[in-house]
Amino acid sequence: MKRLYLFLSLVLLLVFTACSNQVSKSIESSISGVANVKKVKVLTNQANVRVGVDDSSPVLQTVNKNATLDVINQVSDRYAVRLPGNKIGFIPTNQCKTITADNAPLINTTSKNTGAGVTTPSPTPTTPTTNTATDTNITPPPATGTTTTSLTSDEQQMVSLVNAARTQNNVPALTVDIKLTDVARTKAQDMINNNYFDHNSPTYGSPFDMMKSFGIVYSGAGENIAGNQTVQNAHDSLMNSPGHKANILNASFTHIGIGIKDGGTYGKMFTQMFITKAK
Repeated sequence: MKRLYLFLSLVLLLVFTACSNQVSKSIESSISGVANVKKVKVLTNQANVRVGVDDSSPVLQTVNKNATLDVINQVSDRYAVRLPGNKIGFIPTNQCKTITADNAPLINTTSKNTGAGVTTPSPTPTTPTTNTATDTNITPPPATGTTTTSLTSDEQQMVSLVNAARTQNNVPALTVDIKLTDVARTKAQDMINNNYFDHNSPTYGSPFDMMKSFGIVYSGAGENIAGNQTVQNAHDSLMNSPGHKANILNASFTHIGIGIKDGGTYGKMFTQMFITKAK
């Protein structure tokens, strides 16, 4: 009898553990940028530009001394820099020096939440920034049929949650931009279709290049992406991560586009796109 009780207890424990793992499965990443870009020059003989902000991240490219790189943001002790092909990587700040002045505020960080409220440095290119992508020659593929004039119930719920959080923090509510929403939907579906989770799309490039290629005009922009089972859980995870929360509560942003698509590893794929409309 004791063995039977022990066996049943183990079965229940395994079932509970499996259910808990399923419920907590989620992932988030944020990126944002401002209009000004500065350059840095590499000081060391060689410097590794990595796909993430820690030394264990894979090397994206090795650059030689005196090479100049466009900086699009700063994350802790790393510069996020633009590489050929619109790729974005991270280089230690102590291996380079600024060579042009820049008044842009470098305020946001990029992180990935891998469940249970734990935020870790991104091991893949979940990059911070740039909204300045210059002359990218990216042409959007044919329309994907996502264009509508209204939000889905999931998208409306997330907009309400975002604006409620902004109101609670004395920040003006964001206005929904349907054109931007269609871009966000396209990005969410692209991540599902091509089985990736990244700000840099193999189809559209960086979110900033993507926005511009779809005719979105802005002076500042940001993107949060997430995978989760429900809107509420995705919102809670984003708000519990400083980088994502900074985008949601950024007072300079004026408009939002939210795309939510069913599918992928996490059940639903979320894309939040924020812009400051150019005056």
